[in-house]
Amino acid sequence: MRPLVVLSIDGVSYTLLKQLIDSKELANFSRLASEAEFRRMDSVYPTVSSVAWASYVTGKQPGKHGLYGFVERRPHHWDITIPLSTSIRSKTIWEMLSAAGRRVFGMNVPVSYPPRSVNGILIGDFLCPNIEKVANSREVREYLASIHYRIDADPMLARKSRDLMLSDVREALDKRMEAMFHFLAEEKWDYFHTHVMETDRLCHFLLRKYEDGDAKYAGEFLGFFRRLDAYLGRLMDVMPPDGALLVMSDHGFCTIKDEVQLSRYLVEKGWTTRCGVSPKQPLDIDPAGTRVYSLIPGRIYVNLRGREPGGIVPREDYDRVREQVTQDLLAMRAPNGDRVIRQVLRREEVYWPAGADGPNPEMSLDEVLAGDATFGAAPDLIAVPFDGYDLKMGLAQEQVFLRTELEGMHTYDDALVLARGIALPAERFSIYEMTRPILATLGVPPPEDLD
Repeated sequence: MRPLVVLSIDGVSYTLLKQLIDSKELANFSRLASEAEFRRMDSVYPTVSSVAWASYVTGKQPGKHGLYGFVERRPHHWDITIPLSTSIRSKTIWEMLSAAGRRVFGMNVPVSYPPRSVNGILIGDFLCPNIEKVANSREVREYLASIHYRIDADPMLARKSRDLMLSDVREALDKRMEAMFHFLAEEKWDYFHTHVMETDRLCHFLLRKYEDGDAKYAGEFLGFFRRLDAYLGRLMDVMPPDGALLVMSDHGFCTIKDEVQLSRYLVEKGWTTRCGVSPKQPLDIDPAGTRVYSLIPGRIYVNLRGREPGGIVPREDYDRVREQVTQDLLAMRAPNGDRVIRQVLRREEVYWPAGADGPNPEMSLDEVLAGDATFGAAPDLIAVPFDGYDLKMGLAQEQVFLRTELEGMHTYDDALVLARGIALPAERFSIYEMTRPILATLGVPPPEDLD
């Protein structure tokens, strides 16, 4: 067994990092790439950080851990809720390792708030409201407060000023790294994981300016990655000599052509009926006139009788409605004539390909659709866009295609792994398949139900 350090860099694409390594902009990432396997990795559907990292920490697809998006419809209501770690219905990698007597550390990994009880330290993610609740130890919380630790950068600053955003993400990164080196030196850890969310924030708001060679912001974008590169070099220098190192992301990024207001499109096609002229919340819909509704990003739900409050679509029409809305989604065209939706996936294709309708092939459709919160909450369809078309909800919008301050969007097939001292899967793999080799590195047998 050898100790393992994980540095996750949210949203950094394999393509971008390879370009920066090949152009010799990042000395320490280049050094690690020369010593490690540098591979492209797939994310999950839907491609959002909370779902991807929940899949990583459980070693399971969303159809098993039960978290499907950054927001969810509250059961039996039309209210929106934000899933926390309590929504993950599987043991996490910290719990698996703790049960085997391994000493663990985790900081800022998405959907780790509230922190679960482990053999070690867990520091929650951006979903935590304040320092007083962020960690499972009073001493840890007091230390974080003493250094003015930042739980997250402010993602709304970029909508006011990119200069303010840049200052903010640099400060958040510096505080995260200060805490990381403090805890790394505090004791010998078997599994030590620090997550950098600021890279995702940067790509959302500066990716186009970087790719276009903007006179000011392309250099600022590159400067942030050089700052991160310096921290990686320091980490490599202070790691245990026998330690394994894993640097990875959860999804890729590409520049946005248009933000697509999917709920508005469903209104125009007659699938969704809004409540009133100006909806006040994302699911402010009229159930009596709605056959289908959407949640971000690209999750489509049938307003099914017996599952949704006031559902109107009978079970016998479930597949017919899914087929019809699929055709409408595939027919969507952008203002320039481009196709917007690459494919529309059915829940059973994505999450349970071995079963006819659900995790258990013998389950009836009724049992699957009305089942427990793990697979009962899965989207009925997932719309997968072509790169550049960022799927939003937009129920209150009056047009389908918009441009805002956002410059970058998530992509499924361009996440990255840099692994030194870990045996990666032989073929192309997804983020949830990383859990098994990590457990093997730490001498812990994987549970039988890992994907």
